[in-house]
Amino acid sequence: MTEEHIWLETEDGDIQSIPYQDLSEKDWLKLWRPTGKFSYAAGSFLNLPLPEVPFYLKDWLPEQGKAELYGSAKAGKSFLCLQLARCIGAGEPFLGIPTRQGRVLYLQFELGTGVLQWRMRQTGLIYDNVYVGTTFSMKLDKRVGQDVLKAELEAIEPQVLILDPFYKILSGDENVAQDVEVITDFLDEMIDAFGLSVLIAHHSGKDMSRGGRGSSVLEGWVESYIEMKKGDNLDGIHRAKVTPKLLRHAANPPSGLEIVLGDNFEFYLGDKQTTVKDRVEAYFEEHKVAKVQEMVDVGVGSRRSVNDAKNTLVKEGKIAQTERGTYEWT
Repeated sequence: MTEEHIWLETEDGDIQSIPYQDLSEKDWLKLWRPTGKFSYAAGSFLNLPLPEVPFYLKDWLPEQGKAELYGSAKAGKSFLCLQLARCIGAGEPFLGIPTRQGRVLYLQFELGTGVLQWRMRQTGLIYDNVYVGTTFSMKLDKRVGQDVLKAELEAIEPQVLILDPFYKILSGDENVAQDVEVITDFLDEMIDAFGLSVLIAHHSGKDMSRGGRGSSVLEGWVESYIEMKKGDNLDGIHRAKVTPKLLRHAANPPSGLEIVLGDNFEFYLGDKQTTVKDRVEAYFEEHKVAKVQEMVDVGVGSRRSVNDAKNTLVKEGKIAQTERGTYEWT
């Protein structure tokens, strides 16, 4: 049987007959061109060799996607946002959810630089590919604020932008749709211009079941709508539940994640160890021999907290020093 061929222009301007089975991805793109600047005939569009939808946070935050994390005050939204930034920057799982590595810009509008730095230092973790900034005056419904953010995006070129919290970037009324739309329209422009994915942290109203506070414009704008509800902390442990109420790119939103805040200011799934001592002990149980530095490097805790935990385990007789800086599970 004779192979079917097609005539295509080469990069040198020559016309060449190529078998269909030998067509490269670039060749297929030559066959299916937009009719206008970006519109295709449906048949051509369906045949474009596009990759599967890429996610920075699997099912929760797609490339050039939009998400909102809302919850009551003191639920831990800022801790969670910073943790998400770190995980995407490193390409590490976030609460067990796969991430795709990317450059992240986390902008904080409630905390001063000193407090934010202190929180990050307390984790004892590394923030590769993460950029952070604090400001109390950037309003994204005003031209001056928009210009400031655009300049930051041009300088850093992040793939993911996290804005925390929403009410601080709005000078208008969060209950008025037109005021909120000024910001969502501007962010859409930035998504188009820079290929961003955007996550916004927002406060809920008194009635958590009604979602994020203010106009429903923000809820309608995002593709992922995620609730964070504070749990009880009667035993001194900060608990919360994170529940996706809407995930447009998932068949069904998963059930909520029960999480607890560790003493390094990062959240862990409820069935995981929550103190540095617990994590150090678990590390020794698994590896038998370890050094403080290696546990710090893999994110067990800060150097000081890991060292304190190690000393406690030595006193309890669970580990013993074998050589300088090295300890063994007994």
